[in-house]
Amino acid sequence: MSAALVSRLVDSLRHQKLTQDIAYSMGSFAVLAVSGIVINIAVTALRDAAALGVFNLAYAAYIVVSQFAVWGIHYSVLRHAAYHQGSPEQRGRMLLTAAAMVLASGLVAAILTLLAEPLIAQVFSSQVTGRAVHNAAWGLLLFPLNKVLLAYLNGLRCMRAFSVLQALRYLTLMALVSAVAASDMPIENATFSFLVAEAVTAAAACGFLASYGLLPPLCFSRQWVRAHFLFGSKGLMAGMFAEVNSRIDVLMIGYFLSDRATGIYSFAAMLADGLYHVLAMVRINFNPMLVAAIRDRDWAQARRLRDQSGRYVLPSILALSAVLIAAFYVFTFWVMPGKGLLEGLPALLILVAGISVAAVFVPFDNLMMVSGHPGYQAAQQLATVVANVVAAALLLPILGIEGAAIGTALSLVCGIMVLVFFSRRLLGWELLTNTVRGTR
Repeated sequence: MSAALVSRLVDSLRHQKLTQDIAYSMGSFAVLAVSGIVINIAVTALRDAAALGVFNLAYAAYIVVSQFAVWGIHYSVLRHAAYHQGSPEQRGRMLLTAAAMVLASGLVAAILTLLAEPLIAQVFSSQVTGRAVHNAAWGLLLFPLNKVLLAYLNGLRCMRAFSVLQALRYLTLMALVSAVAASDMPIENATFSFLVAEAVTAAAACGFLASYGLLPPLCFSRQWVRAHFLFGSKGLMAGMFAEVNSRIDVLMIGYFLSDRATGIYSFAAMLADGLYHVLAMVRINFNPMLVAAIRDRDWAQARRLRDQSGRYVLPSILALSAVLIAAFYVFTFWVMPGKGLLEGLPALLILVAGISVAAVFVPFDNLMMVSGHPGYQAAQQLATVVANVVAAALLLPILGIEGAAIGTALSLVCGIMVLVFFSRRLLGWELLTNTVRGTR
């Protein structure tokens, strides 16, 4: 790296808010990545691959159900917090109404998941998995509230607080799951950690908002109930499909194959998911800026973001991919050779290839949502899920875990193709060439 480039990066970190925000987000991502790695290593080393499979199946189920619990309302909060940044009165009504709605929906989701334990055990042919999902359900009481509070901070571009709170959640979960894995408690008790992590995060988020005067006069509003419900109902499917697509490979392996195969694949998928989260951190910072740019028809700003993504994202992802693959091989071959994790290397290579192809456009993956088209966002994410499920259903019984990886890689590319089409048709913004209709 040249001295001039280093100098520009240092200057950007000192003076540009976007660069500073992305740096904080990347710090949060680093905590997420380390936490995920520690959890997977601790469970595998202290228990076995089957126990890791149980935990990750419960985690996948928790993430999928949580999308119904929050009902897409966090997307409404993100957009309207950015849109009404200069109107504290509107933000106060918007935030309190959203918080009340998701607390109620979280309670319903938790109760239904608790009651579904026998069905879950039957679907995955595992009583342990059923109990693990049952224990995780308690976290649904607070997960939707945290999504709303963090979306509010994201919309206001308070990315330092956003990043710290995200990191706090990951660290709490890592510490508790590792403690259970090291104890004599059954592995399904590890999923009680979700409730504790959500409670700690909610308390810290509320404390921060109150301390820094970010809670405007709060007031419940029936108008905002309707606005949140309509926007959230359209956004619900987008969020659900996005999370389903990130977990469907693990769930389908759990259905077609064994807990051991699930554990091996989920270890590789965890690393690939970490790589994808690098792009997600950029996307989180782009979202409120895209809201403002599209609201004000400031296409120059939107195009600058696309230029920055094209210039920096792909080289960074390719470099990180090389490091990730080398680290995976060294760890699975030399450090933990007896656990069978090296069998996941082909799947990791496939997943990394899919992420690399889509990398430049992932920071704009929420473009339909932030531009006020949540229904089209849902259609885009539906396309990714359908591509994933069809490919995995056809290939998984033949190729095993590599078939699931191919399905996920294809789904990422499919989602970007749909995004490019929708952006051109609805916004007049050609993402491939970064041109806008009516402008040069």
